Amino acid sequence: MLKSRFLSAALAFSLCACNTATASPPQSVADTPPAATMVTVPVDGRELRISVFRPAEAPRGVLFLSHGAGGSPEMMRPLIDRLIGAGFAVVAPLHRDSMTYPAQDREDLQSAFATRIADLQATSAVADRLFPGLPYGGVGYSYGSLFALIGGGALKDMVGASVPAMKAVATFSSPGLIPGVVTDAGLQGVSVPTLMITGTRDMVTGFIPDPAAHVHYFENEPAGGRYLAIVDGASHDFVYGQEPGYDAAIDITVRFLQAYVLGDGAALRMLNDTESRGLIEFRRR
Repeated sequence: MLKSRFLSAALAFSLCACNTATASPPQSVADTPPAATMVTVPVDGRELRISVFRPAEAPRGVLFLSHGAGGSPEMMRPLIDRLIGAGFAVVAPLHRDSMTYPAQDREDLQSAFATRIADLQATSAVADRLFPGLPYGGVGYSYGSLFALIGGGALKDMVGASVPAMKAVATFSSPGLIPGVVTDAGLQGVSVPTLMITGTRDMVTGFIPDPAAHVHYFENEPAGGRYLAIVDGASHDFVYGQEPGYDAAIDITVRFLQAYVLGDGAALRMLNDTESRGLIEFRRR
């Protein structure tokens, strides 16, 4: 149940352009990855569509993935394909703010806050049903980063929607510092290891004017198990895989998820040995 203080804050929360809806690059037929399996489940009187991406071999772990505002799982295929290539299954809901919905069915971000939380819970239940016993983690982009972090314990006094099975959360950017919603106290609730990938140009005009807003998340979550990669020159669209430094940043992301979701000791040692290099400034705390 949403707490009343969020409801009042949400009224003042104007539409955050947390996803600039850049399309993925065109691919040849030969290079097109296999389509996802679509699972549809009823949630609060509506139907939630969940894309399920499976690796070629039996998955070693499962990742909840939350897209940015207005986006979709398919827009994030460069990232998803790297994750399934590393042995993870990915379960990705199509949130109600997605531009793929007809205008009459689409929600604004105030309304979508509540439905995205319900999507997190429903998708996590589907993951447990489809992949019983496998370790579970979260991945998010922009607005979706907040909901992956909620699964990891963020905003626990406001929404209380953490997912106990979630072992770690990797995020690309954040929705910035939403007044009355994203607070330092709310970030202190994060109880799992986190990684954020951001960039020196990670801004959205009128909504996220300062890239330091993303670093604020890293600095204000509880110490221990915190990782941050800042890519020189990277914009808010970095997640789509068309900017320099992407491959190196994804290598760090995969290593983090292998270390903390799968419990891979070698990956953890490699992660902790990572140093700033090339375009990437790497921090840990």
